[in-house]
Amino acid sequence: MISNKSTTTQNCPMCGSSEIVVEFVKQDGPRLWSLARCSRCGLHFTDPRPDPEYLKGCYSGDYHEDLRMAGGTETAFGAKYRRYADWLTPQLAPGSRVLDIGCATGGLVKMLCDRGFLAEGLELNKDSAAWGSNHYGITIQNKTLEECDFAPGSFAAVTLTDVLEHTLNPRDYLTNVGTLLASKGLVLVTFPDIHSLESRYYQLMAKLTRRPWLWRTLHIPLHIWEFTKSTANACFEAAGFEIIAFRRSQVPDNEKTSPFLRMICLPSAVIAWPVLSSLLGTQMEFLIRKRQ
Repeated sequence: MISNKSTTTQNCPMCGSSEIVVEFVKQDGPRLWSLARCSRCGLHFTDPRPDPEYLKGCYSGDYHEDLRMAGGTETAFGAKYRRYADWLTPQLAPGSRVLDIGCATGGLVKMLCDRGFLAEGLELNKDSAAWGSNHYGITIQNKTLEECDFAPGSFAAVTLTDVLEHTLNPRDYLTNVGTLLASKGLVLVTFPDIHSLESRYYQLMAKLTRRPWLWRTLHIPLHIWEFTKSTANACFEAAGFEIIAFRRSQVPDNEKTSPFLRMICLPSAVIAWPVLSSLLGTQMEFLIRKRQ
């Protein structure tokens, strides 16, 4: 763990400031990745920025493997997808067209189709896209958004659930998404809060125990960006969107393989209680609308 201003390789991608602090260093094989924070605007980002080929390798092969089996997606994400679908459904007219970007095996797409929407998905992992298309009988394209030829204004809603933090430039990506939306179209965006109570607790435990892996809510370099609510809002505004609804949630952490880890994770389990998760949960969920 490091905190200084001398090891960064880039200025802030959001505001251009050179006032960058390195808050954490993570080793992944032979490579070192830093969690950098802009002292001016507060944005957290991975430094150096991963290149597209590196990221492509991360999302291929056995990525999503546990989802590509009967019941796998439902067990892992069923409750979360129902919550998202319940939030979107009252906002959309029957039969609205919806695009789920980064849809994995398409569980949310299937759920929205079952509710009468014209939903389809995009997924970079070709095995997940193929499995979901065949298993659920839905449309999933194994393409990036830039490779698609969707007509401008052709979707009532786009979902980006745990996706935007993986993009090379979230502001520009959201701007491109905005061109696909019809008038008053919505985007559902979700990602974790790097400054949540849970995340700050794990950061402290990692520092006190000298076990960097204990910062379990930090996901660099796969998360090129780690957002807070304020930096998320700044990103949305820069891309021409406004927040119309916001809430928090907390997914229980079931990966506790030792008594030590179970003890360390106890406060996190408490936050998962429904009353607390809506106030203190790490996962941030936004409904945003393009400004007219």
